[in-house]
Amino acid sequence: MDIKQLSINLIEWGSGLCIQDIYILPKGNSVQIFTRKGDQRVFFKELSEIEGEKLIFHFKFIGGMDIGEKRKAQVGAVTYVVNNEEKRLRLSTVGDFRQRESLVIRFLHKFGASQENYFLPKQLSIIQKQVKRRGLHLFCGPVGSGKTTLMYKLAKETDQFQQVITIEDPVEIEEERFLQLQTNPKINLTYDALIKACLRHRPDILIIGEIRDGLTAQAAIRAALTGHTVFATIHARSILGVYERLVELGVESREITECVSGVIYQRLLPFITTSGEEVNGLLMDYSFSKLKTSKWLQELRKVWAYGFIDNQTFEKEKEP
Repeated sequence: MDIKQLSINLIEWGSGLCIQDIYILPKGNSVQIFTRKGDQRVFFKELSEIEGEKLIFHFKFIGGMDIGEKRKAQVGAVTYVVNNEEKRLRLSTVGDFRQRESLVIRFLHKFGASQENYFLPKQLSIIQKQVKRRGLHLFCGPVGSGKTTLMYKLAKETDQFQQVITIEDPVEIEEERFLQLQTNPKINLTYDALIKACLRHRPDILIIGEIRDGLTAQAAIRAALTGHTVFATIHARSILGVYERLVELGVESREITECVSGVIYQRLLPFITTSGEEVNGLLMDYSFSKLKTSKWLQELRKVWAYGFIDNQTFEKEKEP
């Protein structure tokens, strides 16, 4: 089997379906390749164990990952050319107790080319106005809910002469107008170190891919304290959960009150269009006054009342 051609066919398949993720997972003595659409699995192909290993090896190689390491979790990224069109992919591998690797391929659809569906467009206009304030603006929500895309959109819509610097692991969306930096712990280019270096460039907007530890949290707080506008993602289940997470990372309540200018929580919810096509729409919850209130259920109820989502989705998504 021509592994390179198989990889091209796989990416073409994913692009054609406009999917977010492809999973390459070991199962018994074989390897299954599939994606998820809603709660359903959509299969692409089943390979032998050897063929699956070769395919994962190929993606690790072109993604700049350590091809000799099967135990540790790794991340990488690559721009793949399919039918003369560039496809940006984020790669993530991890090995199980038998050192059999699995790979997840995240499609990072070209920025600005993907269709944007907002259930309540007024939410976006409010957020666009509020993020012009200096301070730390935090974006949270489930994996794949569009946090990075929204941060880029908001930053790109600012004045074209402003300097935007991003720090990510890895760079997900390529934007030539931004100065984009990528972490590399092997040479001590951590989030903390890069944030310190970036402040000397005096960015108008600093985008931090993820606040994942105390050092990064403190560095983001320092950047906000010096008068910068900072966008960052953070893992939390709700707006209130953001505060709990920051405190857990060692940020003092006084610093949160002084530096955090807003929190945006978002989810992608499925709905059926008038043409019968199933697509995703973005629903957001946000807080800018003391950042301690949540409007999620209220906004979700509006979306349900307008007929955008069905009863099942409404009941499932009630809790932020």
